[in-house]
Amino acid sequence: MLLALAGCAGVGPPTPTMPAPPPLSTAMPPAPAQAPLSPEQRTATAAALSVEQQWLSSWFRGTPVRIAQRDDGTLTVDVPREFSFDPGRSVVKPALAAVLDKVAESLRRRPMSRLTSLAAPDDRPQTSPLAVERAVQVHRYLRQRGVPAARLGEPSATSAATVQLRIGPSPR
Repeated sequence: MLLALAGCAGVGPPTPTMPAPPPLSTAMPPAPAQAPLSPEQRTATAAALSVEQQWLSSWFRGTPVRIAQRDDGTLTVDVPREFSFDPGRSVVKPALAAVLDKVAESLRRRPMSRLTSLAAPDDRPQTSPLAVERAVQVHRYLRQRGVPAARLGEPSATSAATVQLRIGPSPR
């Protein structure tokens, strides 16, 4: 299964290691304030995200990666923890890297969308500094793939056993 996910990355294997995350006390810069989308822009963005949901689903069909569109139009991408990080570590595994490569490509294809939420789990059902470090690594990975920081949500921890990515309209 891991090899199938890693093969989805397209252009060869991702970098096996990532730089160390900043200290947890380092605050991420806030995203610039933007005017909200009009109802027409929101509808168009939801339709575009529906196309992205189908595109991403085609890449990860038959894998444990879950991709769905919610009633509010946002797109959800959930990657199980065991395919995302080794126990006790915050280095992005190749399977998660394959998913992040496609999410980055999707965000580049749809400039009116952004990653509204980015959360990573701990090894246990509660949240901890490890979960935040993992989310920071996911954020950095996407930045290294050309996604502007202004289009990425704040890294956060989740008590779920998955890396959770939520793509929605950019509040322009």
